[in-house]
Amino acid sequence: MLAAAWGLVVLAPAPQASAGGCTIVGCSQSWNYTSTYATAFKSWTCDWGTTGSWSTGCVGGDPYGLSGYATHTPDGQDWDVVRIDAGWCYKLHLMAPGKTWDVVYDRRGTSAAYVKVENWGYAKITYQSSTSCP
Repeated sequence: MLAAAWGLVVLAPAPQASAGGCTIVGCSQSWNYTSTYATAFKSWTCDWGTTGSWSTGCVGGDPYGLSGYATHTPDGQDWDVVRIDAGWCYKLHLMAPGKTWDVVYDRRGTSAAYVKVENWGYAKITYQSSTSCP
């Protein structure tokens, strides 16, 4: 009986990271490693994208302020989006199982953008500036 129940757990698909809920593989989390305020949001509202995908929409739910160096979204909660503020350049260090990479999002002279963070992913803001990009 236990083996049958375990098989159901293994075969059940994990939910997408768009509804603001954690899955069996974990919660998405964002960190701010700069001295400048940043904002995370609860929900990625589009039905496409993976960690690092961005849009000028696709955001919903509550905001969460990341006030400064080494602050992060709450443990055990799912925060699926990092906002790249209008007029700013951000560098994010993104992590997903088996992969890490850096992406520069240059929104100087244009509107805000929103970056997706999947349930098993992390986004670390490592650079912010309104005057230059790395």
